[in-house]
Amino acid sequence: MALREEQILRYSRQILLREVGGRGQEKLLAGGVRLKAAGTAGLTAAAYVAAGGTAVESGPEPLVPGAEGFLVRAEEVGRPGAEVLARVLPDVNADALSARGTGRLAELPAAWDGEGPWVALGGDGTRGVAVFRGATGCPGCFEATTAGWGAPPSGALGVGLGALGALILQRLLLGMEPGLGARGWEAPGVLTDLPVRRCGRCG
Repeated sequence: MALREEQILRYSRQILLREVGGRGQEKLLAGGVRLKAAGTAGLTAAAYVAAGGTAVESGPEPLVPGAEGFLVRAEEVGRPGAEVLARVLPDVNADALSARGTGRLAELPAAWDGEGPWVALGGDGTRGVAVFRGATGCPGCFEATTAGWGAPPSGALGVGLGALGALILQRLLLGMEPGLGARGWEAPGVLTDLPVRRCGRCG
């Protein structure tokens, strides 16, 4: 996928990064994720992923209280996320409209399928967590790790977690992350590496 002139201008700040460049931007544009999100963390992640040029396809989950923010108006709480994203994505980035790719970006709890990459956003009431899996990661270990976490936080902590999840997804698309991992996100902006649980086959 060769970059068009308007895309070179649109993504110039990313292309100038040594870790991305033109080839990396082509990978981001060729990727795509199916989104399951009803709250702050997932919608923030979707906005950043879309702004970077990766297609986002949302599901039918209704938006929950607390989701309102820079993407969601207060009166849209309770409506399907797909409906809201259909309204806002053309303004965020038209390149993110085409449904493509096998990635999955979801707030926990969620079901997982497809080749990946997979990024799960969850929490335990006091912190957020992003669990991720690339092409070489074990699906069983990924699901064993996500099983230990609940829904992601809302508010400012959820916004930060969403931004982290988007960055991890982009790094997976660029081949810059390990095949499996988990990162914690705590106020005030403390990032930690968390252990991965092993499945019965790998344990």
